[in-house]
Formats: sequence, C-alpha cells, structure tokens
Amino acid sequence: MSAPIRIRGARQHNLKNLDVDIETGTLTVVTGPSGSGKSSLVFDTLYAEGQRRYVETFSAYARQFLDRMDRPAVDAVEGVPPAIAIDQTNPVRNSRSTVGTMTELNDHLKLLFARAANLFDAKTALPVRADTPASIAADLKAKTGAARVALTFAVALPPQVSEAEIAQWLSSSGFTKFINQRIEGGQTLIDVIADRFRVSSVEEARLMEAIETCLTRGQGLMRVASLDGPEVWRYSSTLHCPESGRRYRAPSPALFSFNSPAGACEHCRGFGRVIGVDWGLVIPDDKKTLRNGAIKPFQTPAWAECQDDLMRHAGLHGIPRDTAWAHLTSEQKHWVLEGEEGYREGQWGKKWFGVRRFFAYLETKAYKMHIRVLLSKYRAYTECPHCGGARLQLESLLWRLGSERLPGKKFRPVGVDWTAEQLAALPGLALPDLLQMP
Repeated sequence: MSAPIRIRGARQHNLKNLDVDIETGTLTVVTGPSGSGKSSLVFDTLYAEGQRRYVETFSAYARQFLDRMDRPAVDAVEGVPPAIAIDQTNPVRNSRSTVGTMTELNDHLKLLFARAANLFDAKTALPVRADTPASIAADLKAKTGAARVALTFAVALPPQVSEAEIAQWLSSSGFTKFINQRIEGGQTLIDVIADRFRVSSVEEARLMEAIETCLTRGQGLMRVASLDGPEVWRYSSTLHCPESGRRYRAPSPALFSFNSPAGACEHCRGFGRVIGVDWGLVIPDDKKTLRNGAIKPFQTPAWAECQDDLMRHAGLHGIPRDTAWAHLTSEQKHWVLEGEEGYREGQWGKKWFGVRRFFAYLETKAYKMHIRVLLSKYRAYTECPHCGGARLQLESLLWRLGSERLPGKKFRPVGVDWTAEQLAALPGLALPDLLQMP
C-alpha cells in the first residue's frame, strides 16, 4: 500500500483549516449533512489539486487545449495521484426516457451494436456482409474445390435487344461471352463472363483481377457460376443481399437509437405506442349481441343509423345478430369490425363499412368539438403495430449481437419473412431481446 494522501489546512469554501489523511488502496466514503463541506473537500480540494498537478506535467502546447483548474485554498496536499471525478448529473427526461437512457446504458449498447453486431436479411434470414476481394477469393477456394467456374457481373441493356447488338457491346467492352440472359424490371440483363478457370489451380493475381473487375463493372455485385454443376454463388461489396436484392445502410449508433430519426420507428416516432381505437372500450360487454348493443358507440340517437345498417347487412350476410359477441367466430367478428371485402368509398349504406371505417370517418370530422369528445371515449395507447413496441425501424431490428444460438423466445421484427425455424436458428440477440433482459 502506498503512502496516504495528506491534506493540511484546507480552507476551500466552507472548510475551516481541515487536516485529514486518506488511505490509498481502500474505498473511502465521505458523508455528512448538506452544507458540511463534502463536495468542497472531495471535488474542490482533492480532485482540483490532483487534476491541476496532472495537467502541469504536459507541455505548454498541450496545456492550451486542456481546462485549467485554480489552486485550491489549502496549505498542502501530499501524495495525491492523477484524479478522475464522476459527478452527479441531472439528465434530461422526456416521454421516450427509459432505464437504459437515464443510466446512459443505451449509449453504450447502440455503439456496441454499430461496431460488433451482424446483419441478417429480412426476407431470407441469411447473413449480410460487405465482401472484399480477399474474402471472396477465400470463400471461393473453400467452396468450389476443383470445379470450373465463371466469374460474372450483370449488365442492363435496353429491352428487346438483339444477339448481334449484345455481341457488338461485348466486343466494344473487351468481353466475349455472357450467360443467363433474362428480363427484370423491363430491362434485359445479361451476366457477362469476366474470366473462367479452376479456382484451385488459378494464379492468385488472375483470381483477384477477375474479382475486382466483376465488382467494379457490376456496381459492387457479382456472381460465380459453376460450369460443372448448378451452383451459383453471389457476392456484394456493400451491405446488399444478393439473394433478396435488398440493400441496407451502413451501421451507425444513431441507427440503434429510438431518439434519432435514423433509427426511430417512422410510425410511432420512437415511442413504441400509438393512439388508436381501443376495442375493449368499443365492445365493453362481450355477452351482448349485435342487436342488444354490443357495439357501444352505435347506441346513441346520433349514430342509430349505423346500428340499423349493421343489423340490415348482418342479416343479408348471415352474421348472427342474436348471438353473444364472445360466441361469434373470428371471421364474423372480422366482418363486423373491418367491413365487407371490396368496400370502396362512396358505398356507405350499400355495403357494410365496418366499425374501423366508422372511426376513420370520425377522424375526418375531428375539427368539431363533440366529435373529439366522442373519439376520446374510445381511444387508448396501444402497441405500435409497425415495430411491435420495439420503437425502432425494421432495419435496426435486423442486427444481432453474438455468434451463439441462445435458447428462449426471440423477438420477431414486424415485416420479416422469417419462418419460426429460421428465427430460432439465428445467433445472438436483437436489441429488443437485450433490453428485455434483467
């Protein structure tokens, strides 16, 4: 253990010639009532002197960029090492604040995800990474073995282009052959062959040159087709999934923050909830039938016409009008709430519009006070259907931290095409999984 810190004659602020020795290598707690001089001793005397001495060890050039601290009112401070002060702060609180934001833990997590997480495609659940010529070469050596392959890049040509025109373009560009002519988006696409060889026996310089040519000519995309089988391998030098065709942004801390427009869900704006119709308030008693007033907002004289329309159309479509709401099938409830299939604006009265469209109509009249009062009776905050309450955009939820498969239920982002098996097979945790941990 080193020598203790000795403070003699401390007179900073309300200290009265205080002499104290503080042992190093141990935890020392300074307590006392408000105004007793705790901060004056710890921050304004001990820390200030330690920091001042540390700054003085730098050159004059370096000191001009550092905050200078005045010498505290003290006779002597001995044995003080360079000091670090962690002061209390009053963080800004808003309606998006969570335990993670208040403790600044989220600041570290979003930085960690931006640097160490892996991206998985929303459609295929395949890992998405930016390939380099070196990584592509290594992957081809591992996959192709002694098979002959053709390294190709896609070129878009005008529609209905002739074979002679394709041959002329190839000749003028310095290439001779292509494979896999197809039509996509009204354009003719051809996969131009940059080179053909056996990866196991080709020279490294030739392999790298062919890969770089494909990536440059193909705007970051290339294909490698086996000439001895049906296999095709796709690569991209950007965050682009060759299988699904989707492109993704490069990760940044803002992408994983619900307080930033770059990462927040565009629909709930990072709150995780949206205000909408609370069906529990619209149908408060599921023992009632449609005829007896299961749909509460229709039971006033102002909207009795809607109740009449419901009764008439329900009878025409065989929807039970004298069966308790709780005993209706899910299809029958869907018909009541969502309306008839094929309903279009202007068919009010001719087809059943549905309870949801009734509230959508009220929204257009919300400039009237009595309509706003009516809407307020049936509104509530509900989980955002676009982000599933995760508060982040879909792209932010596709990144996962960790390389091992972890047991337990995993967060399924809204909008992905993953099967349950694909989700279970994904490694690591998405940000919502991590934030739900104790």
